[in-house]
Amino acid sequence: MGQIEDAERTAEFLDVLQQESDLTAGRGVLRYTGFIAVSARTEDKLEESVSAIEQAAVQASCETRRLVGQQAQAFAVAALPLCPVV
Repeated sequence: MGQIEDAERTAEFLDVLQQESDLTAGRGVLRYTGFIAVSARTEDKLEESVSAIEQAAVQASCETRRLVGQQAQAFAVAALPLCPVV
């Protein structure tokens, strides 16, 4: 029709298609996020513990991401309320 498509509309359209595909596959629109804090006395024990958690997450079909040095941001996102409590 002679119209020029911009990148924003194209990205929005592709996002809608992805959401519809996810819904058709049985996945919901909302996603849950959990944060796990791991501590240990030595670096070797820490790596061992993190590996065990990552392996358990894979078996439970969960995605994991290490947030090294981002504890404050993770706490703010996970622990603080999103709105005022009435």
